[in-house]
Amino acid sequence: MSLRSCLSSFRVLASILVAAFQLEALELPAGLVVGLQSEKYAEREKAEAELLAWGRQRPEEAMEEFYKQSREAAEPEVRERCHAVLREIVGDEYLRDGVGYLGVMMNQMIEPVRVAGEAELRFGIRLTQVVADTPAKKAGLVVGDVLLGVNDRMWGKDESPDVVTKVIKGFKAGAKVTVSLFREGKVVVIPLVLGRRPAIVDIPMLLGFGGGLGQMPEPAAVKQAEEAAKEEHFRQWLARKLEEKE
Repeated sequence: MSLRSCLSSFRVLASILVAAFQLEALELPAGLVVGLQSEKYAEREKAEAELLAWGRQRPEEAMEEFYKQSREAAEPEVRERCHAVLREIVGDEYLRDGVGYLGVMMNQMIEPVRVAGEAELRFGIRLTQVVADTPAKKAGLVVGDVLLGVNDRMWGKDESPDVVTKVIKGFKAGAKVTVSLFREGKVVVIPLVLGRRPAIVDIPMLLGFGGGLGQMPEPAAVKQAEEAAKEEHFRQWLARKLEEKE
């Protein structure tokens, strides 16, 4: 082996040992992060994916550690991939911290319904659309269902459909609720887990989407708005971290 080859191998070994020492002190899985420096692309991708899975098990701690490595790791590949993992974990935080979201569109007025065996009328809002890939769709809500209430909160005859949006937004994303529906002459109670209210919902022309009146946005527009909101959340997170270090 030539002297140049020996020196090159020594530098690689030294960088791996330094990275391993730093990461061990941070209680990160040093072997995985060292894998980010592998000569094989597939192994670098695998190490990044496994680091992300590891980080998602302890997000609060992991965000701090990946932030540090994204700025201080000796190898550019480690910095870039730790930054990518950090972005995903902070994005998870964005999804967890949003307000509740059901995923339906409804009529413009409350309507009375009569339930067999009940003397008093109930009041509900008929669903005109159930948005694909939403909590409502996954729970089995269908067009024509009449939404009577959420948990113990039932609608009154003098309320507007906006009440649904207000009630749903009163829950955090990930909250477990039950919705009461009038379907084929019977009351059906369905448990579901609320999603995060999409960023595009609150664009003025779309107000009501996901729990009220409005127009159905194109899937590409929904995705673009969500990505932009997540990116802004990440940017603000990084800005706060920089302020803390000053």
